[in-house]
Amino acid sequence: MDDRFLTASVAAHRLGVSPKALRLYERRGLRKPLRTAVGWRLYGPEQMAGAGRIAALRELGFGLAEIAPVIRGEVSME
Repeated sequence: MDDRFLTASVAAHRLGVSPKALRLYERRGLRKPLRTAVGWRLYGPEQMAGAGRIAALRELGFGLAEIAPVIRGEVSME
């Protein structure tokens, strides 16, 4: 496996969130991790950047319902 791609547990650790949080982001349609041939989630640079944005907004106190339109590009934070 390429070093740029992380398993969900390693990605969660680096982001300071739980693997369960990453699965929740996926269920809510906020992030779509890559998948291995056997279905394991992988997080590359693009997926990590997006999940990092979500984690940062959560740290600021925003809920996922508030974050969703921002991540989808429907609302700007500017």
